Amino acid sequence: MKKLILYIFLTGVFATTNTICSQSSSAYQLPEPVKVELNRLGEAYQILDQFASNVWEGWDDYMSYPFLMTFQNGLRVLIGHPAPPKDFVPFPDIKVRDLSLFIDTTRLNNFQIKMPLQAGGGPLTLGTFNNKMVTVVDIRFSAPVSEQSEDTGTKKGENDILVFIHELMHCYQPKILRNQYGNLRINPDLNIALFSDIEGKALLKAYEQNSLEESIPYMKDFCIARSCKIKDLNRSEKNSYSCDEFREGEAVYSEFIILQSISKGFESSLSASDDLNYNHFNNADEFLSKYPERLKSSVGNTLEIYGKNYWYGCFESLLLQRYFPGWQKEIRNEVWLDQIIRRRVNITPEDSLVAIRRFQEIYNLDSLKINHGAVISGRDDSYKMFQELKGRTYIINMKPISQYFLSLVNKAAKNYKLGLIYMYPDGIGEIKFDGVSMSFNPVPTEINELFYVRVVDTESGEIKKPYKIKYDSKDDSGFYYNVTVTTPLFTLKAPKISIRESSNRVKFNIESRI
Repeated sequence: MKKLILYIFLTGVFATTNTICSQSSSAYQLPEPVKVELNRLGEAYQILDQFASNVWEGWDDYMSYPFLMTFQNGLRVLIGHPAPPKDFVPFPDIKVRDLSLFIDTTRLNNFQIKMPLQAGGGPLTLGTFNNKMVTVVDIRFSAPVSEQSEDTGTKKGENDILVFIHELMHCYQPKILRNQYGNLRINPDLNIALFSDIEGKALLKAYEQNSLEESIPYMKDFCIARSCKIKDLNRSEKNSYSCDEFREGEAVYSEFIILQSISKGFESSLSASDDLNYNHFNNADEFLSKYPERLKSSVGNTLEIYGKNYWYGCFESLLLQRYFPGWQKEIRNEVWLDQIIRRRVNITPEDSLVAIRRFQEIYNLDSLKINHGAVISGRDDSYKMFQELKGRTYIINMKPISQYFLSLVNKAAKNYKLGLIYMYPDGIGEIKFDGVSMSFNPVPTEINELFYVRVVDTESGEIKKPYKIKYDSKDDSGFYYNVTVTTPLFTLKAPKISIRESSNRVKFNIESRI
């Protein structure tokens, strides 16, 4: 799913904050940014009308999956649902390609939505129709953290359109795959990290060549490195890994093929005045150039194995499409991307022997061992250190406002990933967004499951009170407003919080961003 750190946990909802509006579609005016995103969805359909079959023969069901759009002001917009849940009421003023709109305003708050927005999401089920669960594309919009992002593409309308296309391909994939396998999260050892690096470098080198003859040696390197990487996985784990790589990689591949098709010309449904942040893919080549860059940047990431599925799977698909058209038929028979490549390039025992030399001469095997080994050791040492921390635990929870911590933390901060935990041995410093700010002491800090920060006060036995709190008001439901919380390890300021505490644990829930 698009935007690795936005598509794993999509179950959090926007909490009700200070201002509650009654549910009445006739009295509600959609904010302009919402209208813009609806236009972009219509443009995605327009593009798929022209080019979906270029991605996958038979892909024509993209308008049969409803969209659920959630905005930071709490507004939820449902497009094309055959039986909307009770919170949604009709909004007859606007349609997207004859698909009806429904809105839920029961969770509105005072947040002012402004362009640009960035989108992330994935398929989930919402409601039922004819006794079957309805699969929808769940898209959540947020303001990009522009001061920490060098990717100006997040501000362009084209990016959101590609997200919509990416997620619609995910909806189609169950019709491609005979069997679905679970998400496998690998915490790499040195062997996996090392050969994962070589795999990615080999894919990029193969893609950069001009002919099959020039690409084949690198494709063989990829296949042999893949065999070395997964040698200790059992059959179920191998299927899960390969299935994830296809699902995520092929969804990215769909973006790439669409961009290639658009670059030759297409018919748009929007005029220039409809969306000032949308350039009608006049810069399609600029977008295309970022895909090899993202493959290259992912290669050396020692601990992020799942995230590589997006780029490795995409470029395996691109190489197959370039040199071996018709590969898609084998996917339906549960032959995975790397296996199809292996079949096509005919690896011999001699190739495996030659690869050992090539791994040294071309990919600098010894240097990779040193670099990845240092990261693996740092991760293991950090995990041991965090496990040994004893004392009062503090947790800050931003799930009520669907805000991911990782998007706010300085990317340069030293950290190690283990499963769904990011460990920051030296802390995360300051975080500020909207009306919320946090200032942490330089102490070991964990980010758990994207929404939670956890720190441990190892000297808590000497402190009688776990925190001090100042606030403007408090209601009968236990919500504090305009709050400053001071603990031995951090200071938290927020418009609205709730607190849950026990003898050795305090949890601060951020209930509003403004």
